[in-house]
Amino acid sequence: MRGSIRRRGKNSWEVVIELPRDPETGKRRRKWVTVQGTRKAAEAELARLLVEAHGGAVGKAPARLTLGDYLDRWIEAVEPELKPSTVATYRVKVKKWKQTPLAEVPLAKLTPADVQRALAGFFRESAPKTVREMYNVLRAALRRAVEWGLLAKNPAEGVKVPRKETRELQVWTEEEATRFLEVAKKSGYYPVFVLALTTGMRLGELLGLKWEDVDLDAGYLQVKRTLADKSAMGKGRVVFQTPKTRAARRKIPLDPATVEVLRKHKKKQAEARLKKGPEWQDYDLVFCTSQGTPFYHSDVRKAFNRLVKKAGVKPIRFHDLRHTHATLLLRKGIHPKVVAERLGHSSVSITLDTYSHVLPDTQREAVRVLEELFRTKGSGNRR
Repeated sequence: MRGSIRRRGKNSWEVVIELPRDPETGKRRRKWVTVQGTRKAAEAELARLLVEAHGGAVGKAPARLTLGDYLDRWIEAVEPELKPSTVATYRVKVKKWKQTPLAEVPLAKLTPADVQRALAGFFRESAPKTVREMYNVLRAALRRAVEWGLLAKNPAEGVKVPRKETRELQVWTEEEATRFLEVAKKSGYYPVFVLALTTGMRLGELLGLKWEDVDLDAGYLQVKRTLADKSAMGKGRVVFQTPKTRAARRKIPLDPATVEVLRKHKKKQAEARLKKGPEWQDYDLVFCTSQGTPFYHSDVRKAFNRLVKKAGVKPIRFHDLRHTHATLLLRKGIHPKVVAERLGHSSVSITLDTYSHVLPDTQREAVRVLEELFRTKGSGNRR
């Protein structure tokens, strides 16, 4: 049984649920209710109507409402308040939950032990990170069931999940980065790799970058949006999103060599655009296909991995180019606050927490300075 919420005015919502078809005519039946107030009030009314339609009692999930059915309703209810890419990710996780025996368990009878057993099954087949992601989605869905009055307590709370693994950062040396770029020069993705290494931008930020965001004469670019992964969003769907935080919407100065790479790339892209004529799909993207359409994240990663192997450098992920950028700057003595601003970190403490352990040279320098400081003071005292 499906339900949805639509905004009708500033503080007005239309709650709709699909009822069973008319047994005589077979026609679809729906029930509409207008709710004044907040969206949460509309969500509570939707939950009440679903309970009523299932023949249950308010405050307790109806016996016929299974976890699988509830997860479908939950996704539909929360979709308007989430980013499209988040919804796509949630749908993947919900689909996996619905493939487990847990999906057939009545929501009202779901226990922490049920959730724990299901997670154990995932753990046998998946990485700890994936299990945590599955758990987080289920916990969020059941938390909303508590808010809606369908459950008195969240059965996912108190369940033990795999600890978050602390992954040691994998970064390139200056020599490895240079060797990779030399090998990648003939690749169509070369400008992407250059910008990733010289700005520390995330892949979604790079692929969402438009020429209107770039001032080559002044030597800077602005991060204003990200491109959602087309693989997760669905074939052919293009979704641009605003960065998650205010700090992520940032201005990044460019070095002259990177500016020159972008100038050549822009000229080459303009020639391809003229050649395609009306077939060109204009998104104004800095990095795009020969048709003007956005790249798939996966295509960029695959090309990167092939070139890493060809260059014979240490295997790293594409995202590690961001870490390499930060590490190289910090090792050259660039102030952490400057690095934090380039990366779009909300505070310099995030930068220090992330990269302090990969900077042993910095620690040794600190020890050397302290040794000189106190040795000098000690000598002065003896005089």
